Amino acid sequence: MGGSQDYEQSIKRSSLIHNENEKQLCSEDMTISQEKKINPVIDSSSKHHIQNSKPRRALTDVPVNNNPLSQNKRLTNTKAVKVRREEDIRPIFSAAQKRQIYNDRTATSTASAAVAKKEGEEGEGEYDDLSIVRKKRRTGVEETGEIVGWKDLDYVEKNDTAMVAEYSTEIFDFLYTRELETLPSHNYLLDKTSKYYLRPSMRAILVDWLVEVHEKFQCYPETLFLSINLMDRFLAKNKVTMNKLQLLAVTSLFIAAKFEEVNLPKLAEYAYITDGAASKNDIKNAEMFMLTSLEFNIGWPNPLNFLRRISKADDYNLVNRNIGKFILEYAYCCHHFIHLPPSTISAMAMYIARRMTNRSKNELWNKTLQHYSGGIDPTEDEVFQSRCIDLVTDIASSKIRLDSLVLKYKKPRYGSVYFQAFNWCKAEMDSNFQNLFH
Repeated sequence: MGGSQDYEQSIKRSSLIHNENEKQLCSEDMTISQEKKINPVIDSSSKHHIQNSKPRRALTDVPVNNNPLSQNKRLTNTKAVKVRREEDIRPIFSAAQKRQIYNDRTATSTASAAVAKKEGEEGEGEYDDLSIVRKKRRTGVEETGEIVGWKDLDYVEKNDTAMVAEYSTEIFDFLYTRELETLPSHNYLLDKTSKYYLRPSMRAILVDWLVEVHEKFQCYPETLFLSINLMDRFLAKNKVTMNKLQLLAVTSLFIAAKFEEVNLPKLAEYAYITDGAASKNDIKNAEMFMLTSLEFNIGWPNPLNFLRRISKADDYNLVNRNIGKFILEYAYCCHHFIHLPPSTISAMAMYIARRMTNRSKNELWNKTLQHYSGGIDPTEDEVFQSRCIDLVTDIASSKIRLDSLVLKYKKPRYGSVYFQAFNWCKAEMDSNFQNLFH
C-alpha cells in the first residue's frame, strides 16, 4: 500500500510541474505577440533593425499625381538629359567603306547630277558601259530607271525585308567574282592531247543519266547544276577510268544534295540507283577523295541564280522561263560550254527563249535586261552571238541522244516546251540564223 501511494504522489507532482511549464510558455508567447503589435517593423530574427520607422498610409490617403512629366523638376533638368540632334547623326559605313545609307531624295539628286555630267547633251540617262553603273551603285548611290535608262527593279522592293534589296548589287557583284573562281581549270573535252581528255559523248550520257536520277529523287534544280560543276572540276584535274565514271557521277550528286537539300535521299538509294556499279562504301570513299581533291570548295554561284535575276527583268514570264531552263540544262550537257561562267550561259538561255517567243527587236533585249544580265549586249557582242549559234545548232542537230532531258521537258509540268524549242531551233538553223539577232 505504501508503495502505491508513493507512486501516485510522484505522478501528481510531475503533472503539476508540467502544467506550470505550459503556463510559463504561454505567458512568453503573449509577451512576444504584444511586442510585435506595438512595433511590427522590428523582428528579432532579422539581421538589420529599422529604427524610427513610420507606419504606412492607407492607399485611400495617398494623393493622385496628375501633373505631367514636364513639371517634374528632376526630369526637366537639361544637364542630365542629352538631346540627340539631327546634325549629330552621322552616315553609317561598312567596314570596307563601300556602302552608305542615303536619303532617297538626296541619292536621286546626286545621281542626276552625276549622269548629267557624264552624258552631256545625250542626257537620256543611259549608260553604254554598265560597269560604270555597277561602280556607282557600289558606292551607295541608288540609281532609278528614269536616270540611267534601265528600270531599277530592286528599288521597288526596298521595303520588302525578305528581298534585302539594299544588298542585291553587292550580292551579285560577289557572285560574278565567285563564278570565275569555281570554274573547271580547263575544258578537258576539247584538248585531245590532255591526259584528262574524255570523249564528249561519254560526258553527255553521264549528265543525261544524272538528269534522270535527279528527277527520280525529286531534288531541287540547284542540286543538278552543282553536281555537274563538281564533276567537271574533278575531271579537269583527275584521270578517271571508264568503269568509275558512274561512281563519280553518283558521288557528285550525293555531295550536291548534302549541300542543297533539306530532305536527303538515303545512301542506300544512291547505291541502288547505280544497279550494282557502286556500293555504299564505294560512294563514301569516293566522297572523301573528291572533297579532298576539290579542297572542300563547294559553294558555287548556281546558274539558276542568274536566270531568275534575268527573269525578274522579263516580268517573270513563265513560258520564257521554262524554255530558258530547258536550254540551260541542254547547254550543260554540251561540251562547248563547260568553261563558260554560269551567268553567260544563263544569259544565252534567256536570250534564245525570248527570241523564240517572237519578241520584237526593240523588246528583245532592252537596257533593263542588259543590266540584270551583268552588262551583256547580244546585238553588239560577237562572241556571245557565236556561242548562241553553237547552242541552237546543237539543239537542232545533236548527234548524241539525251533521252532523259527530252522526256523531262515533254512533261506538262515543265510546259511541254521541248517541241517548241526543237522546231524553232531547226527552223532557225535552216534559215542560216537570219532572225536570231536581227
